[in-house]
Amino acid sequence: MYKPFISIIIPIYNVRQYIAKCLDSVFRQTYKNFEVILVDDCGTDDSMGIVLEYLEKNVFSYVNILSHERNRGLSAARNTGLVNAKGEYVYFLDSDDSISDDCLSVLVETLKEKVYDVILADYKFVGVDSVSSDLKLPECELIGNASILDAYTNGLWYVMAWNKLCRREFLINNNLFFEEGYLHEDVIWSFKLACKADSMYVVNKKTYNYLVRSSSIMTSMSIEKDITVYLKAFERIIDFVKKDDRTLGKNEYTIIEGKKCGIMYSLLQKKEIGLYNKYYKDFYSLSYISPFKVFRKGILSFPYLLRDLHYCMPVAIGRLYKRFFYNVLYGWRGKKIEGSVW
Repeated sequence: MYKPFISIIIPIYNVRQYIAKCLDSVFRQTYKNFEVILVDDCGTDDSMGIVLEYLEKNVFSYVNILSHERNRGLSAARNTGLVNAKGEYVYFLDSDDSISDDCLSVLVETLKEKVYDVILADYKFVGVDSVSSDLKLPECELIGNASILDAYTNGLWYVMAWNKLCRREFLINNNLFFEEGYLHEDVIWSFKLACKADSMYVVNKKTYNYLVRSSSIMTSMSIEKDITVYLKAFERIIDFVKKDDRTLGKNEYTIIEGKKCGIMYSLLQKKEIGLYNKYYKDFYSLSYISPFKVFRKGILSFPYLLRDLHYCMPVAIGRLYKRFFYNVLYGWRGKKIEGSVW
């Protein structure tokens, strides 16, 4: 029975223009001990027909085609692949993207002497100019959850699930499946990953080609839709922190409150005052711990206590205070929003 070391999981949904190039990049891998898991998520085009035609002409060591009975979304497709994977490690590849010929070789090379929960490499954008990746770390290993979570909190490694070689047993044992029915599923998943991983290796080489499509879900999403999606993601993250019975530390608080604050400030910066007023209460309702309590624990510094003080106020006053604090903070930097602070 064929025993692959890596399982490449590729969800298939309405990618007829891109899937052949994606499979080409997998077929050209210099490292060969892998299986390909293709998950048919019931698209409306002939993507799977192109896949079957491609496989007739190109022979992989092992290909497993799995089909959903109905369209269930990217998260479900990845989960289906993960459950059925036979490799010691899994690698998520989106079907409109591609990988370098030496991608798997580069990642596997790090495992010669040690076993890591996660190995990740750099990536490049395709379809846009002059955009740098979200990987801000040099080549290094991160040992211990504290260092991994700290790097995640400071935005030093990216949230996307792709281009990460993850130990399958680690994912399964920690129930690190993707939340089905949510957009920004990678935000939720990567937070859980950062909270659970004990070892990570970072390869400072671009091995993944991320295609930016104007028609994709993320790039075509309106600002308001994006807000509602993030609100749902925050709900799931907070729920995870509570259920996981984690000791609340600086990293957990910073990730949750820092991201929420960033979105609210972004709305003010873009002068989307109407959306800010409309959704402030939703962000307010996601406050799960008093900033005073966090401050007394030594987790929160005094300036950040002032930033989050609005959670201790009635909603109407807190909304005004947050705008006032934004004006004071960014007014010093010459970025004061127009009009009254109220």
